[in-house]
Amino acid sequence: MNKVFLVLTIIKLLLLPSIVNAKNNVVFGGFSFGSILPQNTISNGIFKENGGLLYINKLLINKTKEIANESFSINFELLKDEANEEDQNILVLALDNEYINNVSIPGDNLTRTDIILNFQIVFFNAKNNFLTASIPLEISKNISSAEKLSKSQIKTELKKMYENEVLKYYFELLNNFTLKSKFKNRIGITEVIFEDNAKQKFKEYLNVKDIFLKNKFAKSLSSFIAFNNDIAIVPYGQDRTTNTLMLRFENTQREIKLPNPDYHIYLTIRGFKNVLFKEGNIDEQWIYGSFVNIKVIQPDNPDENLKIKMDEKFKHGLNVELSKRSLENKESFEWIFFNDSLKVLFDNFSKQTIEFDKKWIKSSSDSKKMKKKFEGLKNIYESCK
Repeated sequence: MNKVFLVLTIIKLLLLPSIVNAKNNVVFGGFSFGSILPQNTISNGIFKENGGLLYINKLLINKTKEIANESFSINFELLKDEANEEDQNILVLALDNEYINNVSIPGDNLTRTDIILNFQIVFFNAKNNFLTASIPLEISKNISSAEKLSKSQIKTELKKMYENEVLKYYFELLNNFTLKSKFKNRIGITEVIFEDNAKQKFKEYLNVKDIFLKNKFAKSLSSFIAFNNDIAIVPYGQDRTTNTLMLRFENTQREIKLPNPDYHIYLTIRGFKNVLFKEGNIDEQWIYGSFVNIKVIQPDNPDENLKIKMDEKFKHGLNVELSKRSLENKESFEWIFFNDSLKVLFDNFSKQTIEFDKKWIKSSSDSKKMKKKFEGLKNIYESCK
C-alpha cells in the first residue's frame, strides 16, 4: 500500500511542472470600439477608407503571430462550441478614447498637434462574458508644423500611428504579460479627485463639461503603471453606470463584466503652477509644475492599520524654453506643458517599482520613507500578476 502511494506521489510531482506551465488557450477576437462610439472617431473613417475593420484586423493578426508568450497560445480560428470554459478566452484590442487637439503659438509660427489614443487589451471569457484581464495602453504623438494640420493630414498621421506605434506597443505588452485563468488579486484606479486649483486650470484650458475628464487622467496613469510593470489593471468606471465594459464590433457587441479590484488607487490632481526660472534677451525658461496625491488602499484588509498602503504627494517640474515673441499669448497654449509635466510625473512614479530613483524622489516628494513605500507597492503589483 505504501509503495502504491509513493508511486502515485512521484507521478503527481512529475506532472506538476507541466500543469503549472500549461498555456492558456486564447482565441484572437480582433479590434473593437470600447466606451467611445465609432462615429465619433477619425479612426473609424480611416478604417472605412481602407477596407473596414478588415484593415486593422489584418495588421493585428500579422503582429499577433509574432508573439511568443509562455503563458498563452493564440488561435486564429473561430471559437468551437464544444470548447470548455477555460479554453474560451478571447483577446481583443479595444479603442477606448481618441483625443486630437492643436494649439498655435503665433509668435513662433508654430502649431502643435497632439494625438492621443487610449486602448484596452482585453482578455475575456466568451462563455460568461467575464473579464479575465485588461491591459491599458496609451499612445501619444506630438506633431509640430508651421500651420494647423488639415483633416487629411491628421488622417495620414493617425494611419501611421496604427501601422507603427500601436502595433509596436501592442506587441510589447502582450509579449511580456503573464496571463492566468484566474488572478489572486487585482488592482485598479477607483477614484479620481480634482482639488480647487486643478478645477480652476481646467476652466481656463479644458472643456469642464467633458463627462470623461476624470477617465482621461485615470487611463493615463493606468497605462504608465501597466506598461512599466507588466501588470493588468481593472478599467476605471466613470463612464459606466454598471460595472461592465462594452465592446463594439462590426456586427455585434458584448458587455463584459468587470471584477472589483482588491487594491484601489485614488488619484488626486492637486493642481498646476508655472514659475519663471531664467530670463534671457531672446527667450525665457519657465518651469511647469504638476502636483498629485496617490493613495493605494486595500479596503477588505481586516486590520484597519494595514488598509492604507501608500498615501503620498508628488510633484514634477518641466523646464520649457519660450521665445519672447510667444509670451504675449502664453496663456492660450500653456496647458500642453502642464499636461506634459503630468505625464512625466505618471511615468516616473510608475518606474519607481522597477528601479528606485533617489534623485527623482528627492525632487518630487517630501517624504523620507519612499523607498519602503515603493517596495511595498512592488509587492502588491507582484501579487496581482
